Amino acid sequence: MAKLIKDISKTQKKINSSLIEKALGAKKIGIKVDTRRAPISLFELRQFLIEKLISSGGRPKLDGAARRRNKIPLLEDDWDKLKSIAEYYKKKDGINVSPGQLASAIVHSFISHIDIANDGFSESNIKA
Repeated sequence: MAKLIKDISKTQKKINSSLIEKALGAKKIGIKVDTRRAPISLFELRQFLIEKLISSGGRPKLDGAARRRNKIPLLEDDWDKLKSIAEYYKKKDGINVSPGQLASAIVHSFISHIDIANDGFSESNIKA
């Protein structure tokens, strides 16, 4: 039977936000982040779209995307979420992206962190 590994290391103390404010000369502005909406992920996706979308009249295409259209089955809820995200980018940033282009960008972002040669996620992409 395999031995259980138990982490007995001490955790770091949390830093008081008022110390950071004082050190940086910052002020609280009252913005609360709802982490369920993943603002960092939305920003990263936005940057990817801005860098990769090319306009040729009509709907822009993703630079480097294959000409063939692959059929990827999605759950209805996932497709609805993709449509909502596409609408969000159109209203907020004026980025005219389709739900399919979003799906492509999300798949690319996720699988780019997988390193098959090392049987999983590459060390350089694992965040501690």
